Amino acid sequence: MNNPDYLDIPAVAYSQPGAVFYACSLPANAIVGRLEIRRRSQDLVLGMQRDENRARVLDVAAYAREDNSVFPTPIIVSAKSDVVRLDGSSLQLPKSNSVVGHVLDGQHRLLGLKELTEQELARFELLVVFTFDIDVYAEATIFATINSTQKQVSKSLMYDLFALQPGRSVEKSCHEIVRSLNDDPTSPFHRRIKILGKKMGEIETLSQAAFVDQIGRQIKSNEMLRKFYDQSEDWVIRKIISNCFSAVRQAQEQSTNQFPEDYFFRTTGFGGVAQALGSLVDAGADKGDVSETQFSRIMSKFFELKTSPPAGVGNAAMLEIKDGIVLAIGQLT
Repeated sequence: MNNPDYLDIPAVAYSQPGAVFYACSLPANAIVGRLEIRRRSQDLVLGMQRDENRARVLDVAAYAREDNSVFPTPIIVSAKSDVVRLDGSSLQLPKSNSVVGHVLDGQHRLLGLKELTEQELARFELLVVFTFDIDVYAEATIFATINSTQKQVSKSLMYDLFALQPGRSVEKSCHEIVRSLNDDPTSPFHRRIKILGKKMGEIETLSQAAFVDQIGRQIKSNEMLRKFYDQSEDWVIRKIISNCFSAVRQAQEQSTNQFPEDYFFRTTGFGGVAQALGSLVDAGADKGDVSETQFSRIMSKFFELKTSPPAGVGNAAMLEIKDGIVLAIGQLT
């Protein structure tokens, strides 16, 4: 039975292992402006979208005003079935200007179209795909699946979304560790991490993705770190990382060397120490000591042996730093 308060929209339902989707064509002025955008930087519980790129929004708007502009790909929306109703092969959309769902994919197209006048907007019908009543992790999975191969979405954001995953994973643990270290005023990483890959301050020199990449590999490959992870003792891994890089900072300050002050909190320097983390932990375990003092002894010897950074960058330079630390360990045992 038709409800005068709702717009009846023919839809095509299609089922996939992860969700059921409903595709429909909507007048742009019936949907643009009625979708919420939940940004990860503003909401760590429900948010997943990247921050608005204003230049991109204006580019979309300028393109939309061209005579031959087209938007053939769908806007993907997560909605509740008590807001947008399912009625057989149709969707019932409230005729009011109320919010009907939030965007999983297509935020910049929507924001660009919002820049148009009513007359300009009336030229468009949009393909909109709805999915209903799914949890936030399922939403994040859809978002990541769509965007993981696109350059516009940073790897840091992808790692951050692992926090939405129920249960445990190495990536989720690394995410929680890096955020904790970044927020802790006593941590050597305090405010040094570019969370979501976006630099907000001058001392943010290391991306969240670089941290998770390197530490995740160590947890998976080193027997002791893996044991701590398997026993849900992520706090121990966090403490070891904090001790290690506090030791790096202290040993560097106390030695005569030509390394830039923040070298070990940038991708190459951090990666070199991180790749040696398993060897550092094993050496400490042999002495029953993974304290900052123990790591400081090793790093002091490292700076005696290597007084300047590698000439290159990237993994070759990381391996050179790692090999230098392993050599320092060998000379102290």
